Amino acid sequence: MKIFRLIGMLLIGSSTLFSCSNNEDELPPKEQEQTNQETYTISFNLGGEFISTSETPLSRTEVAPKKIYGINVYYKKDGDVNYQNYAYGLFDNIQDMTISLIGGYKYNFECSMVQNDADTLYHDDNMYYAPFHKDYSSYGGIELSNKFNISTTNSIHIIGLHVGATCIKSYRNREDYPKTDRFYGELTDYVPTKDGVANIDLKRTAFGLKFIVTPPVDGTLSVSYIWINNDGTMNPNIKVSADDNILESSSMYTFYGVYRCWQAENYTEDLTIQLKWERANGATQTFEKVITVKRNVMTTVNVNVNGSTTDSSLGVKEDDTPMGNENVDMNFNGGDLDDNEVNPNV
Repeated sequence: MKIFRLIGMLLIGSSTLFSCSNNEDELPPKEQEQTNQETYTISFNLGGEFISTSETPLSRTEVAPKKIYGINVYYKKDGDVNYQNYAYGLFDNIQDMTISLIGGYKYNFECSMVQNDADTLYHDDNMYYAPFHKDYSSYGGIELSNKFNISTTNSIHIIGLHVGATCIKSYRNREDYPKTDRFYGELTDYVPTKDGVANIDLKRTAFGLKFIVTPPVDGTLSVSYIWINNDGTMNPNIKVSADDNILESSSMYTFYGVYRCWQAENYTEDLTIQLKWERANGATQTFEKVITVKRNVMTTVNVNVNGSTTDSSLGVKEDDTPMGNENVDMNFNGGDLDDNEVNPNV
């Protein structure tokens, strides 16, 4: 492993405690005034829900999902109130997470992991973007280099760890509630020691949605189940026609407020489910209901609309083996086909 270059202040000459990987890497803390100040190389241990929910055994036919880790490191002197930037890094290998820290300081670590199933995150070769980006204005990406970059003077760090906004289709297209499984954790006031290990517990900041949609008796049923877009529209996520088979669809979604979700004991958000039923006679019916999605809970929504006046329902059941379990019921009556007037302007 390369060591970093450390530059002393004022009359103190260059030391060889550290070496940088490229000319753009920043210097360690400028407050260091002694060339003989001790340094410690530490490693990381990531635990918490990250272990219990992500490290399950795989069958022989399964492929281990790629996990991308973003880490920010901050430092401060004893007695100081505020932390300052020290280093950042992007990893896909926990074994490469080692960093040299200077004695006499306390350190704060922020870590967020995206379970990158099927290569979900947008990237250009090894350059990744939101949530692992370094500025808002130019969408600056960060290289997945499996090493830390020392950065104190330019205040460069990963700025997307606290929110769910993620680049999926391009580096300029961010989704606030992406289809990703996300974890976040912090370690504060860490004092480095010889052969030390920074233990960071990661907490899931995502929820699950599973839809089981029974085809309508006539026409086409559209189900929109994701938050309102910036332009006020809702994306139709599922369409099922009368001749189709029962449709099942499930995904994990990251909350936009990743940091708020991590802070809360029981984090929830309200989500609007909208049904749009285009009947065979040209009439259109819509129905909406707000449900509550919960952190670390898979919500199963059973959709079953019927053309009679006595048998029609939209059921919601929160169900997942390793997660929490709850049930919610929703009812929708579409009425008989003859009961619906045709409105071609709808």
